[in-house]
Amino acid sequence: MTKLSHTQAYARFFEKMTPETLGSMKQFLADDVVFTDPFNTLRGPDAFVAIFTHMYAVMKNPRFDILDVAVSEKAGFIKWRMTGELQSRPSFQLDLTGMSEVQFNDAGLVTAHFDHWDSAHQFLAKLPVIGWLVRRLLTLFALPS
Repeated sequence: MTKLSHTQAYARFFEKMTPETLGSMKQFLADDVVFTDPFNTLRGPDAFVAIFTHMYAVMKNPRFDILDVAVSEKAGFIKWRMTGELQSRPSFQLDLTGMSEVQFNDAGLVTAHFDHWDSAHQFLAKLPVIGWLVRRLLTLFALPS
């Protein structure tokens, strides 16, 4: 299999993922896999699966839509959209777009999964109370119109 086919198969798993299929995620992961996103840095398949177990625990109907897949000499890239609703207060709809950079070992297993997405604009700015502060801070870095 090629890096493109590994990346496509991995992306398909996320698009079809359900709470019942989480255990089979480990088939894609190396024993030393690293996962990072704006809030976490984790190591190992169990911790990796736990991130998505937690996602299903705190969200209603989380879903990944794969928008594009590409590869380079060093990694696979998956552009995705994740939607769902937070179950706890404050409850609100999430609609995040991001990119996963995925590295594979020679056996085609994922050794690193780095999620890149804008947590300030797409998440923190939408929260009550703190959202006002985040939106205010973001305007400090924007060019004046």
